[in-house]
Amino acid sequence: MSTPQPPSREQAPADPNRSWLQQPETPPSSQPPQPQTFPAPPQPQQTPSRAPAAGQPSVTDALHSIKPTDFLTFHQAPCSRSGLLTGIGAGAAIGAVRWIMGLPIPRAANWAVGTGALAAMGQYEYCQFRRRQEREKMKRVVEVYQARTARERKEKEAEGRERRAKEEREREEKERARGGWKFW
Repeated sequence: MSTPQPPSREQAPADPNRSWLQQPETPPSSQPPQPQTFPAPPQPQQTPSRAPAAGQPSVTDALHSIKPTDFLTFHQAPCSRSGLLTGIGAGAAIGAVRWIMGLPIPRAANWAVGTGALAAMGQYEYCQFRRRQEREKMKRVVEVYQARTARERKEKEAEGRERRAKEEREREEKERARGGWKFW
C-alpha cells in the first residue's frame, strides 16, 4: 500500500484551508482505466401517499449532500462550540456522579453519553433560539432607525422650505419698502 502523494501544482487540495485533506492520486498504469460499475440499488416501491412531493428533498438527497469536509468543519458552525462544550461538561459530570453512586462503569458511561448528547442538543437549540431573537431584534432596530431618519429628513426639508419661503417674503418686503422706481 502506497501513501498518497501531496497534490501537484495542477491539482488543488480538496479543502484549501486544510492541506492534509487531499484527494489521493491514482498511480499511472500502462493499462487504460476500466470504468467501475456498481450494481444499481434496489428501488423500493413507493405508495402514492408516502411519495415525496415534487420539489421536496428526501432523506437520500440529504445524505448525498454531506461532504467529507463537513466532518472536519462542523465545529465552526454557529452555536456548535457552545453546544459541544456544554454536552461534554454535562455528560462528564452526570457520568461521574452515576459512577460514584455505585453504577458499573459501562452503565455510568451510557448515562454520560446520553446526557452529553441531550445537553449538547439542548444548548445548540437554545443558542439558535437566541440568535433568531437577536436577528429579529436587529431587523426591528433597523426598521425603526430607517423610519426615524426618514422622519427627520422630512422635517429638515419642511424647515428648509419654510425658511426659504420666509426669506423670499422678507426680500419682497424689502423691495417694496425701497421705493418706487429702479434704474434698470
